[in-house]
Amino acid sequence: MGYRRSVALLLCTLTLVAFSFPAGAQKAPAEAKPAPEDPLGRSTPYGAVIGFLQAANKADYELASSYLEGKQSARRKADLARSLHLVLNRGVKTGPDDLSKAPAGNLGDGLAADLEKVGIATFEGESLDIVLRLTKPAGTPPIWLFSSETLLGVTAAASQLDLPWAESIWPESFREVRFLSYPLFTWLNVLVSIPLLIGIAWPLTRGLLRLLHPLDLRHGTIAGESVLGQIKWLLFLLIVSLLARVVATQAATAEGRIFVTSVANMFIIVAAAWLLVRFTKIVARLKTRHLRQIGSPGKIATVELSTWLLVSVWFTAGLFLILRSMGFELTAVIAGLGIGGIAFAFAAQKTIENLFGTVMVVADEVMQVGDYCQAGAVEGRVESIGLRSTQIRTADRALVSVPNGQLAATTIGNLARRDKFLFRHKIRMGYESTADQVRQVLAQIRKTLLEHAKLDPATVRTRLIRFGDASLELEAFAYVPTLDEGAFLEIQEELLLRIMDIVEASKAAPSSGSVTS
Repeated sequence: MGYRRSVALLLCTLTLVAFSFPAGAQKAPAEAKPAPEDPLGRSTPYGAVIGFLQAANKADYELASSYLEGKQSARRKADLARSLHLVLNRGVKTGPDDLSKAPAGNLGDGLAADLEKVGIATFEGESLDIVLRLTKPAGTPPIWLFSSETLLGVTAAASQLDLPWAESIWPESFREVRFLSYPLFTWLNVLVSIPLLIGIAWPLTRGLLRLLHPLDLRHGTIAGESVLGQIKWLLFLLIVSLLARVVATQAATAEGRIFVTSVANMFIIVAAAWLLVRFTKIVARLKTRHLRQIGSPGKIATVELSTWLLVSVWFTAGLFLILRSMGFELTAVIAGLGIGGIAFAFAAQKTIENLFGTVMVVADEVMQVGDYCQAGAVEGRVESIGLRSTQIRTADRALVSVPNGQLAATTIGNLARRDKFLFRHKIRMGYESTADQVRQVLAQIRKTLLEHAKLDPATVRTRLIRFGDASLELEAFAYVPTLDEGAFLEIQEELLLRIMDIVEASKAAPSSGSVTS
């Protein structure tokens, strides 16, 4: 369909623009050079926490100590890194939404500009704030490090924290076994969780579908498939993602919680956006079918346009939410749309013109599907009004596609909306005809028109209107109050034949083409 191509073009443009403007990008002077990135990822709070966890999970506490503030000995820092790792794994329920991916951190958290809270570790009725501090070593870019105040309490906290149940269920000797630098039990937890989530999500999905079953009974099928059948798997994906988001809070490691939550958030956004798109299309198809059943095909174009707009909204909202979850600053992306919008406008000028033409045609209701219209040099019955063009079936059965941008700029005559048909014809009589013969013909035609039951008598008019080059010209004028073109043609034929009889009975001098429109 046309709107699919338009949506695809819109999404490609937004994606290119979004990735052209990195998070936190600011317009810098031409001579300024961007600050170099920290090789350990400590340029952002998110990068500092993830980098520390990755090093600690590999038992590389020497590298992990690079994420700690202070001038302690290497051994002391390694011990502190080990304790901090335990505290983050066992006592802090940190998720990806709690960690800022901006170099300046979260400036709206109520803390000083150089501080960033990672979370709170609770143990034995006490608590310990896990805080990062933005430090500025000489000759290097600013980096985020776990603050010295946090490090003062991690040793005591680590000794009092209990093992999470996802770790305590495994034997102590087994917890030290590693696979691909990570504890083997974390991999086993994931393998066990997947079938468990599916086993819970599928009954929940079936139960929800049972509750919604009256929709299938009411609306039947669309394109050979039930209404609920078209959203079943999307609903299942959404439920699995939501359950994974809940289960992620119980992961044995902080890195696992952050990773699983990030993936679950991504799938929730995709499933929800896709579900909304599919649901919008289903409602549009049901509405279109209803309009055809009640004989109102003219409103289908409005439904299609509204559907396209809603689908575009769902796609765009999903795209922006995904970019946000990936750490992109939406303000920078939106600012980039100003420049990208100009490029898009030039590249898709005709597409935009036709889109706005569609809006104008649908909003003004100048024509509807099924109407017989005249648009410029094209005359015929409207078969469909799409997002790019309108298809008109001409009298010779040719299907003409007229761009909606062109329709919006041309004069459109909607012949289907006239409230009556015009009967207007000229009768030519030779100059050899006498004035009495002309008067007699006019009187007889006027009488015939006035006596006809299907004409509007107030509009009847017969006149000698012109001395032509080769004949006298009479006019018969009246309105036929009917909306049925077939009925009008039948009445017109009857009247024309009567007029021919009147002219022949008058024995007036004939003229070539005695009756014309």
